[in-house]
Amino acid sequence: MASVWINGEYIDESTASVSARDTGLLHGIGVFTTMRARDGQVIRLSAHLKRLRESCDTLAIPVLYKDEELSETIDQLLAVNGLTDARLRVTITRGTTLHDPLHGPHAHPTAVLMASPFDPYPQEYYDNGMTVTVLDQYKLNPYDIQAGHKTLDYFSRLTALRQATRCGAGEALWFNVHNYLQSGSISNVFIVDPSGSLLTPPTNEELRDDKVKSATAYPRSNVLPGTTRGAVIDAANQAGIAVRLQTVTISDLLEASEVFLTNSMMGVMPVTRVEQKPIGTGAPGLVTKRIAGLIDV
Repeated sequence: MASVWINGEYIDESTASVSARDTGLLHGIGVFTTMRARDGQVIRLSAHLKRLRESCDTLAIPVLYKDEELSETIDQLLAVNGLTDARLRVTITRGTTLHDPLHGPHAHPTAVLMASPFDPYPQEYYDNGMTVTVLDQYKLNPYDIQAGHKTLDYFSRLTALRQATRCGAGEALWFNVHNYLQSGSISNVFIVDPSGSLLTPPTNEELRDDKVKSATAYPRSNVLPGTTRGAVIDAANQAGIAVRLQTVTISDLLEASEVFLTNSMMGVMPVTRVEQKPIGTGAPGLVTKRIAGLIDV
């Protein structure tokens, strides 16, 4: 039986538990990151932990473990479970809260590490491209305090993904309340314009740049600073492929030469159809294939 790590202890997954008063359970107060391990090494581990820690700082979720401790624990968890190619998840909640009459509320956070065998996406998706749906009725609110963070509040995204699957699609694309593209339910989105440049909506951090801000039609973002997204941007810049961080409309999406998605599990996933509308030639494009060959997945 698989083992999980909770606050310093390795526990059989079938008997693992957290307090009934854990705020992650009661109120969804927590963040997480999902990582890919290949040949026993976690891809972009430092970037994952950096984003996790920054989200915890912003949302006032204490982290009791240093990155070095978490990294060592991840290695041990892989060994305990006999895994080299794995899907890993680190979850941090605010845990339980005690009310000290002198000092006010005091949080005792919960840290959980889990590992399972890596289950890849079907090869046909990479060969032929994925179909995605577009959400019209539901919108993302960039003014929510959780916007741009990978929090435990994933019900809406997973519901949209399940509905997309029922329609024969692999992902559902979200727009914000201003009707501009933000992300997939579990992925970042890139489009390739006719000039061969990459376009992707900016994160809140990127919106601090005056040039990016002037190219964006809204002041706040729901875009997660995905680690694979960051690797794609870095690789494209190094390869001389222009990257533009800016507003992306539904017209930009439908008229794109190519579209692809990114996350740690799928890597670079070509999109060849938005519902009934083919993208470009209806096959994975050359820029997408080139980008996929430039990054570590």
